[in-house]
Amino acid sequence: MTWHSNGRICDGLLRHPADSPQWKKTDCLYPEFGSDPRNLRLGLATDGMNPYGNLSSKYSSWPILLVIFNLPYWLCMKISGPRQPGNDIDVYLSPLIEDLRLL
Repeated sequence: MTWHSNGRICDGLLRHPADSPQWKKTDCLYPEFGSDPRNLRLGLATDGMNPYGNLSSKYSSWPILLVIFNLPYWLCMKISGPRQPGNDIDVYLSPLIEDLRLL
């Protein structure tokens, strides 16, 4: 979980969220948080959609994506598989369903 601090190559290129100006700004604004590489940094994204294709429907779905930025870029930015999910998004939700069943 400390790869962003210990394993990252600092060559001036934007290869990981740790290279971004916002990451550096957060470190400057909160120096106590930024000084410990073990602190967890998360990214949260949501996107609302209407599952029935009718804009007048009162039902909608909000998929939530939580990304752990402490991990190496090949883990935190990767969507596994040979192609984009498209209509086969349920394949990517199966680990979440398994974890929810376990809980």
